[in-house]
Amino acid sequence: MPRLVELHREAMAANMALGATPETDLEGLHRAALAERGRVVLVAEADGEVVAMAHIAPSTAANAPHRAEVQRVVVAAGARGTGVGRELMEALEQIALARGLTLLWLTTHDGSKAGPFYEAVGYTKLGVMPDYSLRPDGQLWPAALYFKRLAPG
Repeated sequence: MPRLVELHREAMAANMALGATPETDLEGLHRAALAERGRVVLVAEADGEVVAMAHIAPSTAANAPHRAEVQRVVVAAGARGTGVGRELMEALEQIALARGLTLLWLTTHDGSKAGPFYEAVGYTKLGVMPDYSLRPDGQLWPAALYFKRLAPG
């Protein structure tokens, strides 16, 4: 738990919200996520240290059991560029498929470095929604919406 909170704080210091504000109880947020039915929280480790995380939050809509939102994807600054993010996303997709999830979607702040990463791992940019959410600096920011269809392989 402490490392998940630390990763989240690092992301927020870089102005990535991951669904939180500076006032958010990050430990409580992650405890609730871990307890949420159906949610999957993946972590990647290097040398015994958690260096990345990603969540899969399945849809609760009765007509969308095949769909899930990818949330809280973050790679520690010192681990970026090592391939750990790509490996994490591949593992996330394998777990999604094993659970019958064939459509993943996510949002990220438009214009961030995350967009090109998601495109590089096969996500398609659907569009941009203005004033989607607050960044940690308090500024409303547009979101880029991405999706990826998964095919059993």
